[in-house]
Amino acid sequence: MPAALRYSLPAVLIAPCSPLPREHPDLFPKDDVTSSENIPGTPATDAGNPAPATADSAPPAPATTDPALPAPVIPEPDQTERVILRSAEETGEAGCPCDLIVIEDSTGALTSFALDLVADHPSATVWSWNASCAESRALTGLFPEQVATGRLRLPAGEAPVPLEEFAAGSEAHLVLARLPKSLPGLEDLAGRLAQIAVRTGREDLTLVAGGRVKHMTRSQNEVLGAVFRDVRASRGLGKSRALIAAAPQAGITAPEPMHGAATVSVRGDRRELALRGIGGVFGGARPDAGSLLLLEALDAALTGGELEAHQAVDLGSGNGLLTAYLAAALPDAAVVGSDDDADAVAATHATLAANALEREEVRVTWDASLSRLPDHSIDLVLLNPPFHDGTAVDATLVQGLLDAAARVLRPEGQLWFVHNSHLRYRPEVERRIGPVTQRARDRRFTVLSARRR
Repeated sequence: MPAALRYSLPAVLIAPCSPLPREHPDLFPKDDVTSSENIPGTPATDAGNPAPATADSAPPAPATTDPALPAPVIPEPDQTERVILRSAEETGEAGCPCDLIVIEDSTGALTSFALDLVADHPSATVWSWNASCAESRALTGLFPEQVATGRLRLPAGEAPVPLEEFAAGSEAHLVLARLPKSLPGLEDLAGRLAQIAVRTGREDLTLVAGGRVKHMTRSQNEVLGAVFRDVRASRGLGKSRALIAAAPQAGITAPEPMHGAATVSVRGDRRELALRGIGGVFGGARPDAGSLLLLEALDAALTGGELEAHQAVDLGSGNGLLTAYLAAALPDAAVVGSDDDADAVAATHATLAANALEREEVRVTWDASLSRLPDHSIDLVLLNPPFHDGTAVDATLVQGLLDAAARVLRPEGQLWFVHNSHLRYRPEVERRIGPVTQRARDRRFTVLSARRR
C-alpha cells in the first residue's frame, strides 16, 4: 500500500477476517472495519481508535480443533506451484536458518512447503500474506498448530494490513508468490517488496513468482526490472514458468494510487465522482460499463420515488464507484462497501475520501460474502460480481454472492444486479432472491432488480 494510503489494523489478535456473530446488535460496529487513517483528505485517527498492530504482536490465539475430526488436507502443489518450489530450491536461498515470506497462497501448498523448509530452524518463521479475506481465513484453518506456536504468521485482525507493514518484522530474504494477474498488481507487489527490503535491511531479498506461460509477457520482466537489479526466468515446467527477481534497488517507493473519474446522475443531477485504483483492483480507476448502466437505472428508480433504503450495501466494492454513489444518493442511510480483496478495500476508502463522502454511517469492510452482517438487516444490495477466474468465465463465482445477498436482505428488500447479457442469470436470481424485473439492457450488460420474498 502506498505510504499515503496506509490504514490502521485493530490490535485484536483473532483469526484474520473473522465473522461477527449474526446476532451482533450493532449493524455497523466501528471497530469491525478498516479506518481511514492517513488517507489524504481524511481527519487524523483520534485517540479512541485502536492502535495499529505490528508484526511483533503476539501470534493469534490457537484455533480450536476437535481431535475426533480429520486433520485438514493440504492439496498437492499444482504445476505452477511446483515450478515456484523448484526455482526456490535452485536459487540456493531455500532452507537457510531464516524466515520465508509467502504471498497469495490460495491452496496452502506454498505455505506448507515453506513450513517444511524452516522445520529444522527453531527461530525461523513463515510469514504468509494474502489479499483475500476468504483465503486468509482458510489458511488459519489449515495450519492451526503452526499459527498457535508462532511458527506461521498470518495477518491478525479484521482489517487488511499492507504487506510491507505485515512483514516489517521478518528476517526473510526469499519470497514465494504467484504472479499477480495484472501489471499494475505486479508493479504494486514489487514496490511493496522494495519497502520490505528497506525496513528489514535485506538488500538480498529475492522474489520467486510463478505463472502459466500463456499469461506471461516481457512486460512483467520490465516491471520487475524497474525495481530489482537482477531479473531472469526459470526453466519451464510443463506450461508454467517462474520469474526470479533479486536485489531491490535503492530509492524505490510504492506506486501512487491511480486516478480516474465517472460522471453519473445522483438524484437526477449529473455529478463527477473521483475514482481511485490501488494495486490489482479490478478496473483500476476506470468506471466499469456495467456499473454505469446499473447506476443509471437505479438513480431513475430513486428519483422517481420507487425505491427507499435506510441500510444499503455494495457487495464487492472494487474501486468504490457504487459505494460512493450510495453515500452521495442516500445521505441519511447507513452504507457499507464490502470486498474480499484488500486492494479493493483500500481503493474504496480512497474513492470515498476523494469525494468527501466519508461519514460515520459509511463503512468499508474486508469480508467474505458479508459474513459479518446480520441476517435480514439490509434494504438494498448492489452487486456487480466477478464473472472470470483469471481469464476464463466462471458463472459459479456469482452463486455464493447471490446467497449472501439473500441472507442479509430484509423481506421486500431489493437486490440490484448487473451481469453480462449473454449469461442467463434471471432464473438463478429469481430462485435465490425472489421476483425479478429487468431494469436495463444493452449489447453487453443486463441490469436486474429482485425483491426478497
